[in-house]
Order: sequence, then C-alpha cells, then structure tokens
Amino acid sequence: MFKKKDKNTDVELEEAVSIDKPEVKKKSDKSIKPKSPKSMAGKKVLRTVIWIAAGLIFLKGTIAWTQGTRVINETNVYGSNESIVSDSVKGFATDFATEYFNWDANFTADRNKRIEKFIKGIESDMGLKSLEVKSSSKVSSAEVYGSNVLDEKHIDITVVVWRTVSQLPNQIEEAKGTAETPKPVLKKAYMVVPITLAKEGPVIESYPRFVSEQEKGITVDQSQLVLIGESSLIEKGTELADSYLRSWYEGNVSQLKYFYADNVKSPTSLRKSEFNYDSMKKVAVFKVPDNGGTNTSEVYQIKADVIVKSDLEEPFSNSWSLSVIEKDGKLFVLSNGMPQYESSSNTNPISTNDQVPASSMPDNDANVPSITDAVNNDPIESEIP
Repeated sequence: MFKKKDKNTDVELEEAVSIDKPEVKKKSDKSIKPKSPKSMAGKKVLRTVIWIAAGLIFLKGTIAWTQGTRVINETNVYGSNESIVSDSVKGFATDFATEYFNWDANFTADRNKRIEKFIKGIESDMGLKSLEVKSSSKVSSAEVYGSNVLDEKHIDITVVVWRTVSQLPNQIEEAKGTAETPKPVLKKAYMVVPITLAKEGPVIESYPRFVSEQEKGITVDQSQLVLIGESSLIEKGTELADSYLRSWYEGNVSQLKYFYADNVKSPTSLRKSEFNYDSMKKVAVFKVPDNGGTNTSEVYQIKADVIVKSDLEEPFSNSWSLSVIEKDGKLFVLSNGMPQYESSSNTNPISTNDQVPASSMPDNDANVPSITDAVNNDPIESEIP
C-alpha cells in the first residue's frame, strides 16, 4: 500500500480504456451553411454625409465668429408693380379724376369744393379759371390705365377719362337770338395723378399732368434736395423748362434733341399731346446731392408748373420734374421722368457739338419772360404771370 505508484502503469491503463471506448463520429459540415458578411457601404456613405455636414456647420460658425456682427441692408426695388398698389389708392385716383373733369360752365365753384377733398397745398381750381371756361364737362368713365411706384410714399396713377363736353353758344350771336347750340363732343384724356401716401391716407400735393400714353417715371429722394436761390441759375432753369416743355407738347423731336446732354439719347419719335402748351406758371430749382461722388458736373432738378389748354381752350395746370446737368455754364436735360422708347431706326448718341443751350434757341423761344424780379422777392420759387 505504501509502495510508490508507477507512472508507466497509469499510462498503459489510460491507453487500454481509450481502446475500449467506441469511436464518436463528428457531424458533417455540410449541414452548416456559411453566412455571407453584412454590407457596410450604406453606413459608410451616411457616416461620410454626417461628417461633411458637421464640417460645414463648424466652418460657417467659424467664419461668422471671425467676421462679427453684420448689418444686412434691405433693398427695395421700385418700378411699375401694380400688385402692391392697393385698390383704395387706385379708387382715390379715379375719384379725383372724375371730380377734376366734372364741372358746369356757369358754376365752377362747385368743382373747386369737390377737389379740395383730395388735394393739399395747391390751387383747387387746377388752372380752370371761371372767367375762361367756355364749356361744361361731364365724365362718363374713369379707369386706371397704369401705375408706377416711385418710392414708398409716392405713386403715379395714370387714369384714362372719357367725358362729354358741351360748349356754350357764341355770346354775340346769342344776344342777337341767332345762336346755335354746339353739339356735345366726346373727349378722351390720359392723366397722371401724383399721389402721396400720408399717415392719414392718400393726398395729392402737386398738379396732375396729361400724357398721350402711359408714363413710367423716376424719382430721387426728395428729402436730400437742396433748394437753390441763385437768380441766374433759376433764370436758366426757367428758360430751359419753358423751351423744352413747349417742344415736348408739340411733339417736336427735332427740336428736343438740342436740350439733352451728350450722354443721353433724345426721343426719336413722339406723338403730339392732345393739350397745347400755353405758358410757364411757376419754377423751382433744387440741387441733387452726389452721394457717390461720381458726377463731374452739377446735377439739378427743375420743378415746373405750366398751363396747358385743350383744343376747346380749357386751361389746366400740369407739373413736371426735369433732371438736368450743368456743363460749361449751361443746363442740359438728363430725364423728364418718362421712359425712352427704342425706335426701329438707328440713332447715334448726341455729340457735344450738337448741344445748343436754351439761351441760343430759335426765335420761337425768344419770348420767354425773365424771372429776375420775381426771384428777388421770393428766393424759393419764381412766379411767371
């Protein structure tokens, strides 16, 4: 019992036991189907997109941090955009046009009272003097023909008006009892109504003007205009405005070209207005500031009120705004607030040699009245009888 165990004997016994054990067969590998590895392409693409987005966000934040706070200026583009002109403003314009062209030859004061509800700072008779009226007018229709947004407070509404005009009989023949009553005539007019949008509502602060087709105007910031009181400059501006507008109403394009600056094309075609230019009423000259510092010559704006008459001798006041430039002591027109329409014929720009100042125009402009005396009494604007 105390005999030392023999290691060899133990090994022999283990081998004998292993021989006696039945052999265990391994299962065939055919019953186990190999699994294909999962595709990682989609995850890689998603992971790449996420990293790129994160990188862009980080880059944008870094740039914004380095630049600091930025002020973004809002730019309003004004032009003929009818969708932003409310129906109430259009209705205001048509109502004014209706009252404007409605009057009784024997009682024009009623017209003045009706117009006073629409205007501010201008004469209620609008140039239609009671002693000069020789006919009655009744509006049959007034419709908005077009609208032009000049800025956030100023809109030009063009209204087309149809009216019936009944002329008074000849006074001498009427006294004799032989006068015949003229037949009523149907007249059509395009009138631009300048509307200012005040806090209380729309108002008209300047005279309307008559055009032969829809007008698209331009404007400048009125608050930056500087009133000019220099008599010599006002006199030159009056001469230019009188001669230029006289030619414009006449449709005289050959005459107009002498008034334009060398870098501005004059109209190549222009229809004669249905209203005839009569006289200059009032002129004011303003200096337009050169904010960009690009103008080599002084730029001014001439505001002119003129008297025009219909073919029935009906007098009206019209307001115009001319942008002009001073060159070599003379004034030349840059714009009259109306668009330049392209003509089929080729027109070359006017050269400097073609420019003729208002003071050197032909004799038909020689009767322009001087306003020196009026300027001495009133430095703001000149009154011309």
